[in-house]
Amino acid sequence: MNPDPHELIEGYFDEILTPEQLASLSDWIKSSSENARVFANAARLHDRLRNAMGESVLVQDEPSPKASVRSQGGLFFPASVWSTAASIAVVCFGVGLLWFLFGQANASAAIRELNRIIVQNTLSKDRTYEIVVEEIYPPIDRGANRPPTLESQRPPKPPLDGAIVHVREGNQFVLIRKTSEGLPFVTGSNGKQSWAANARGPVKVSSNIHHFDRDLPGHETSIPLTNLHEGLGRLRQAYQVQFSTLGPEEYEVSEGETARMLVAVKKPKERGPQRVEIAYESISGRILHMRFVQMPYGPDRLDLRLSLVNENDLPRDFFEHTSHHSLDRNVETEN
Repeated sequence: MNPDPHELIEGYFDEILTPEQLASLSDWIKSSSENARVFANAARLHDRLRNAMGESVLVQDEPSPKASVRSQGGLFFPASVWSTAASIAVVCFGVGLLWFLFGQANASAAIRELNRIIVQNTLSKDRTYEIVVEEIYPPIDRGANRPPTLESQRPPKPPLDGAIVHVREGNQFVLIRKTSEGLPFVTGSNGKQSWAANARGPVKVSSNIHHFDRDLPGHETSIPLTNLHEGLGRLRQAYQVQFSTLGPEEYEVSEGETARMLVAVKKPKERGPQRVEIAYESISGRILHMRFVQMPYGPDRLDLRLSLVNENDLPRDFFEHTSHHSLDRNVETEN
């Protein structure tokens, strides 16, 4: 059953339309000039128009078909010409208003959807993601006279491509990578201590929970995976968030679910990846994939994708360093 356009218009101004209903309203308005006129008249009478456009837009009653109107230049035009021009103006106004306000409503709906996803995933189970690096961009030339950053002075990071990251709310994570020699390199945090277990040398432990999370994607740009409430919440502040159609990728969803996508584009002068894409289940809000475009990572910038592997509850001590190395290893404490 096709939705009632009048109910869609009312829902539009009440900001209660779903993305599908917003799309239906957009298609209905663009399907005919009369529909555009109806929407324009409704918008003209609504208080939102005064707030959005800064003034009231009044459409004059059409004059009698037998009347004539004198222009300022002394020329006479048939009333029908002015009537046609007024109709065209109303239609153009309606279409222009559609793109302005529909864009605003779409953005508003996207923010509400993002808020829902944040709540749903804050309450979710432990999550495991596989990381795939799609593209590596060369470092940005910052000039020979600029002092090197602390990050650029550190040893090269183990590659992220193919890494596995386990996360639990409360700044708990385990990031499993391999060095260029193929040896395991594991870093993590139990929410009270952070640690690093290289294949060689002692296990290092710090009371600073962020000491070893600098290699975790998103840490450098305040979009931490270990605190999705904080990370996704930053998208509301530093990004323009919109709905987007899904690409050709196939997403495995639960029974009765469909996949949706939110796209966040970084605002000027803000830090972070240029673009963040979040594919999720429409009903549960469960995040399936997160893609970061040109994410700062040390001196490089990466395009990378995190794909959800599972949401099973991990063992209670899984985020302790002792669960990831033999007990005979030496342990050193750092600040």
